[in-house]
Amino acid sequence: MNLLVSLGKRIQSVREKQKLTQEQLEEKTGVNTKYISAIERGQKNVTVKTLLKIAAGLNVEVYELFLLSEEIGSERAVKKAIESLLKEADTKSLKLCLEFLRKAVG
Repeated sequence: MNLLVSLGKRIQSVREKQKLTQEQLEEKTGVNTKYISAIERGQKNVTVKTLLKIAAGLNVEVYELFLLSEEIGSERAVKKAIESLLKEADTKSLKLCLEFLRKAVG
């Protein structure tokens, strides 16, 4: 299966798990329902801008749409999200995270 089809199926799966119709996703994103349908079928090469809109409309991070074999919210997906955020964090933010984690697990 090619990437466009896999990505489309992932978007559709996330949308359906949130009990959103394509029309509701259009309202949230401004992306036309026919275009959403074509993306979900893997028939359109979606742009980064459109992916950002869809991710925002689904309340997920863009990278989560590419977790083709993982469930959003799974332990592995959560760890990847934390890892991704930590890579971008400055020293002050990292220290705050460490303090928070020590209190949360300790």
